[in-house]
Amino acid sequence: MASDLLNLGTQSVLTAQRQLNTTGHNISNANTEGYSRQSVIQGTNHPRQFGGQTYGMGVHVENVRRSWDQFAVKELNMATTQVNYRNENLANLDLMSGMLSSVASKKIPENLNDWFDSVKTLADTPNDVGARKVVLEKADLIRQTLNNFHESVRQQADTANKKLDMGIERVNQLAVEIRDIHRLMMKTPGPHNDLMDKHELLVKELSEYTKVTVTPRANAEGFNVHIGNGHTLVSGTEASQLKMIDGYPDVHQHRLAMVEGKGIKAIKSDDIGGKIEGMLELRDTEIPYIMDELGRLATGFSYEVNKLQHQGLDLNGQVGRDIFVDVNSEAIAKSRVVAGPKSQADVAVYISDTSQLQGGEYTLKYNGSSYSVTKPDGDTTEVDLDINGRAFYMDGMVVDIRNAPAAGEKLLIRPTRHGAAAIQMATTDPRSIATQSFEASTTFAQGKAGFTILAAGQLREFEVHVSPTGQEFAVTDSKGNVLLAPQIYPPSEPVTVLGTTFELTPGALPNDKFTANLVPSEGDNGNLRKMLNIQTSKSMNNGQSTIIDVYHNLNTDVGLKASTATRLQEVANLEHEAAQSRVASISGVNLDEEAANMMKFQQAYMASSRIMQAANETFDTILALR
Repeated sequence: MASDLLNLGTQSVLTAQRQLNTTGHNISNANTEGYSRQSVIQGTNHPRQFGGQTYGMGVHVENVRRSWDQFAVKELNMATTQVNYRNENLANLDLMSGMLSSVASKKIPENLNDWFDSVKTLADTPNDVGARKVVLEKADLIRQTLNNFHESVRQQADTANKKLDMGIERVNQLAVEIRDIHRLMMKTPGPHNDLMDKHELLVKELSEYTKVTVTPRANAEGFNVHIGNGHTLVSGTEASQLKMIDGYPDVHQHRLAMVEGKGIKAIKSDDIGGKIEGMLELRDTEIPYIMDELGRLATGFSYEVNKLQHQGLDLNGQVGRDIFVDVNSEAIAKSRVVAGPKSQADVAVYISDTSQLQGGEYTLKYNGSSYSVTKPDGDTTEVDLDINGRAFYMDGMVVDIRNAPAAGEKLLIRPTRHGAAAIQMATTDPRSIATQSFEASTTFAQGKAGFTILAAGQLREFEVHVSPTGQEFAVTDSKGNVLLAPQIYPPSEPVTVLGTTFELTPGALPNDKFTANLVPSEGDNGNLRKMLNIQTSKSMNNGQSTIIDVYHNLNTDVGLKASTATRLQEVANLEHEAAQSRVASISGVNLDEEAANMMKFQQAYMASSRIMQAANETFDTILALR
């Protein structure tokens, strides 16, 4: 009986000792990040039968349990992903808003208005070469400001790529660390309380970068860790890796991908979540939007100025030349199309109507027999090559397909993405500014043909007549004398008569008449007055906005996005704090509670020691009887 008493006391002492050890472990790790409170679960030993009676045999430790709740931890991980995405998104929008509020950005509308002021000054003295020089200098300031600001925004895309590389590198490190914990768990017997704390801490950090889902594997072989919408990053004791791969068809627009063994699987940027999605959103959405709008402003301004230049006479009595490089030059037209590195397609995009011109990215697909275009808003439209059998019109641009892409190939069309970088001065000659207006009229034409004077020669007043059949045209002077015998309509190239060159496009109806008067008038400023109208005319956004409005609308849009992001970030912060509080209430260490437990288990330890002492004294008494 004394041996049973000694065994009972020994087990009681060991149980109390383990309780004290666990309590001390809790107190020591009260400030350890990710630590979950542990508690010893004790159970009653099996009783023994003596003389028909049941006698208890003491206590034993069943397990050491973590204070943990699966749903609370999952909620915290989801809230962590969301709050980090919102923080990253807000920081990026604040950055973009700050750039648009910078001195460099504000110079864009200021320089535009200064240019119009210089044009107004020149209108008072059209023949003043000094005033003409000021107009060109102000135009060059607009060019410099747009070029420089475009480059500043573009550099932010490079910075975003570097941040993405750093974020992906950390995700890959976390994957390896989680894999190593899984391997350690399989090598050592459980329960793995402290290892599970480290595991959850790593998963929580991983959830800052991306959405995370953790599922246990069968036969206690660790866990599967999925990121985004189900992409397996860690599977038991094996880890995959993330990497950036070349985009398609734009190889410079790197995409996120998962490396699984020898295979590579691309991941959509909108199903990853966390910081990484915020970075991708900055690079692929916010920055391109600003570049597109700046490009639209630059394209619209240079297009309208150049168009008026061709409708006036310069100081030499010639038809005005471009002030800015033509937005429809071959190099710029082809730069608006992005194809894969091995593509044989030859496509160019020309601007024909700035009022309908939109920013964003169009996707042109060819299935071998027909073309379809996906617009920036996501709508997909089938298109017919109804211009000369190889081109089509859409949203103010003409897409000219000179050599068709391969079946199944995809091309990207970015009509304004690099417009602010492409704007350049085409002349430095102040005499080339077309201040005098001339008449190149289509008043007597009912069709849709365009009539444009390209160069003024000896012939200054003339008329172009389309035949009653619509198959021919002829040129006469203002008195009806034939200067050019009937020719096939439409002409395949510009027409020159007595040194004067004009262009006549298809679309005229029978008996249409076009008139031209290129007689210069000393001191005439009619064309400058038309240029001044660019400042106030609503030539953008389907006649709803001026060119300068495009800049102000851009500022407003980015500011509204930042304001909305602020409110969403505040909500995400509250949800994250609530999730943290819930986990802390379950898993956190309460020092007051642990101090009380320490005293309780200490007393239990001392009382159990007294049981062992009583057993020892009983042994001594029995031995003394002999």
